[in-house]
Amino acid sequence: MGNARRAGLVAAIAAALLACGCSTTTTTSSETLTSSSSDQKTEAEKQQDALNSYIELGLGYIGQNNRDQARLNLLRALEIDSRSPGANNAMALLYQRERDNARAEEYFKKTLAYDRDFTQARNNYGVFLATQKRFEEAYEQFDLASRDVNYQLRPQVFLSLGAIASKLGKTSEAKEAWERARALDKQLPGPYLELANLYFERGDMPEAKRYLDRHAQLAQPSARSLWLAVRLEDAFGNADGVASKGMALRKLFPYSRETVEYQKWVQDRGQSQ
Repeated sequence: MGNARRAGLVAAIAAALLACGCSTTTTTSSETLTSSSSDQKTEAEKQQDALNSYIELGLGYIGQNNRDQARLNLLRALEIDSRSPGANNAMALLYQRERDNARAEEYFKKTLAYDRDFTQARNNYGVFLATQKRFEEAYEQFDLASRDVNYQLRPQVFLSLGAIASKLGKTSEAKEAWERARALDKQLPGPYLELANLYFERGDMPEAKRYLDRHAQLAQPSARSLWLAVRLEDAFGNADGVASKGMALRKLFPYSRETVEYQKWVQDRGQSQ
């Protein structure tokens, strides 16, 4: 979501909060009727509406990196309901953005204690743990999140699960997770690149090429995909392909780690670039 769209969302929600309880006037031929939609709601419903609006505002401000306004709105949400999973999850994301890892984890744990079935928060916690290189714990969270068949981002959860499994040396689990991601969303590029790399490392070049070609149909080239393409073309003895992919890698991603590896690879082989 772009900044302008986020700003519009924030403004709309802010207006809704400010308008809470305001009345509208309708004039008829016989009388003036004053009505208020908020008057038709119970106090509990009004509180829930305000809670949801403050959470959405907080998340919007986090997206804009306006941390002060995010904190202000999330604290208001927590004043309404200190046990709100949504508010605690958003606060965890705010502290994660600020690299206050201890507080971020505290709020992630609160969130899941209040609602253990909050899959989005569990996925967020898994990402947090992965960034801390706590891969065993991250694997557990992604594994639990992947079991929610109704979670909209389930394919992405399987993609993350596979990545963490691979880091832990669980190759078969990684492959299975990426296959699940691919089955759930055939337009998701990530699993194809991961599987291409997996088959390349196994020495199955035709399968690696097949998956990499599919990835290229779904996504723009990355340093990683181009470096894999260079090595695959070399495995098939396609010198023109090696040169073409190598040139693209150096042109598009001149300062990437993959370009450094490619240049060393070329030098070790005594080839010209």
